[in-house]
Amino acid sequence: MRRLRGIAALVLVIALVGALAGCTSTSAGVVARVNGEDITQAEFDRLYEQVVAQFGGELPEDQVAEYRKLLLDMMIESELMQQEAERLGADLSAEAVEAGITSMMGADTDMAAFEARVTEAGLTMDDLRSSVRDQLARDFLSEYAASQGEVTALAETYSLLEHILVDDEALATELVGRIEAGEDFNALASEHSTDPGSGAEGGSLGWAPTSAYVAEFADAADALAIGGVSAPVQSEFGWHIIRKVDERAEGSSLAEAPDELKQAIEANGGDLALQEYVAGLRETAEIEYIDETLAP
Repeated sequence: MRRLRGIAALVLVIALVGALAGCTSTSAGVVARVNGEDITQAEFDRLYEQVVAQFGGELPEDQVAEYRKLLLDMMIESELMQQEAERLGADLSAEAVEAGITSMMGADTDMAAFEARVTEAGLTMDDLRSSVRDQLARDFLSEYAASQGEVTALAETYSLLEHILVDDEALATELVGRIEAGEDFNALASEHSTDPGSGAEGGSLGWAPTSAYVAEFADAADALAIGGVSAPVQSEFGWHIIRKVDERAEGSSLAEAPDELKQAIEANGGDLALQEYVAGLRETAEIEYIDETLAP
């Protein structure tokens, strides 16, 4: 079970690195503006077409609007981080970007072979350069945010979830009935789940931001009370049965969090600090949604 919302997972594939490229072009057609910098319709459409291509050329009709909003949200976040990193003195120069690409290539890969791999992924080298620049900004801000002081509150809601993943609805419905009749959730997960990682752990997904899961899964998990078990939930991975073991809401004290959650956060402390920092950037930024259909 990947801990990325569907759109984010696709963008990671598209970009080859851990972030989406921002765009500051001022060509005709603008979908949003971030502190005066345009996110163009052309760039949005191009990236959206790449996302659709990753779905085999078609997105589920009832999810198109959500995916388009999520894509723009990621582009806005990328633009905010690049602006802030540049303000703080990050090296996002062409030379730094080329050094990043050289690092990605590895010692045994020549440029021709590397460019062929990029082309096979449906990208151009300019796409990759934009993405590497974005990752440099993200890495810089992550380190900077972590250096500014200890994070004392959760930047978003974290949940401790378990799930059983199966291939068809009939089996999922049967398993829900067996759970309601008193059978052990963890034993059923170990026996039936097709998710090899969590299945081996009795269905446990550990502590993670609830928003990190694919949309259908996250929405169902949000709706559960602690201890609750969901009806079968369909996602691109199959049919899920979700149990919410525990939860800590956004803004909760980190000092009062369970030890397991603290350990998970400490293992990824830079990212948690970055989440908080970017949330602050959003609060003070001037963000205009020129295309109102893409507004949150």
